[in-house]
Amino acid sequence: MKAIIFNSGIGKRMGDFTKTHHKCMAVLNNGETILERQIRIIGENGINTFIITTGPFKQQLLEVCKKFPDYQFVFVDNPLYQKTNYIYSMYLAKDYLNDDVLLLHGDLVFNQELVKSMLGDKRSSVCLINEDKPLPEKDFKARVENGLLKEVSINIFDSNCYAFEPLYKLSKSDLLKWLEKVKEFVNEGNVSVYAENALNTILDTLKIYTKSYKNDYIDEIDNIDDYSRVRKEIDEYEKKRLRSLRG
Repeated sequence: MKAIIFNSGIGKRMGDFTKTHHKCMAVLNNGETILERQIRIIGENGINTFIITTGPFKQQLLEVCKKFPDYQFVFVDNPLYQKTNYIYSMYLAKDYLNDDVLLLHGDLVFNQELVKSMLGDKRSSVCLINEDKPLPEKDFKARVENGLLKEVSINIFDSNCYAFEPLYKLSKSDLLKWLEKVKEFVNEGNVSVYAENALNTILDTLKIYTKSYKNDYIDEIDNIDDYSRVRKEIDEYEKKRLRSLRG
């Protein structure tokens, strides 16, 4: 299994920070950058091959990855990062996506047990929902039917829709079907949409099961307010978990 991390975005909602830094270089309270934390947690769960798409500030990402000499990294540059969404980065990475994958966005902060639970799930393809969290106004939601993912969009608010975070475990078969649709979209010039727009067209033919993350922690950092909140929340989550382990 490989991990693919999409890190080709501009991150303009982070204001002045992303004028000089990639968003995944934001430092959490434990001293790790977002990227460093992602690699550490994923690596500790047995994945040692990483495909990382890049746009601005690629060298900063390379410097972080040098801290993990035992892992293999493949960097896929998106030269059109200012004009395209991550569907185009996924298209550019297609030649390296020939295995089961853990697929995620580069602005996600999550706990280690969540990844362990996903990888240990016997179901071949799994995505994450939270049935207890209020539906976010501007972020991804998932439409779910009989425990299966049926749609991912920011614009759905029906009773069978739930908060969703873009961290997937995907079988090679499901991934390749998604990639075929991504290729079609790109070849038709649809490069400014989410990769999930392509996924939505074939979800009725796939079995991507939903998994609740309500007892774990995962959130994305889109802006400075998110950054302040997530830093605090993941710190509190980790401290609470440590206290529970100590009894």
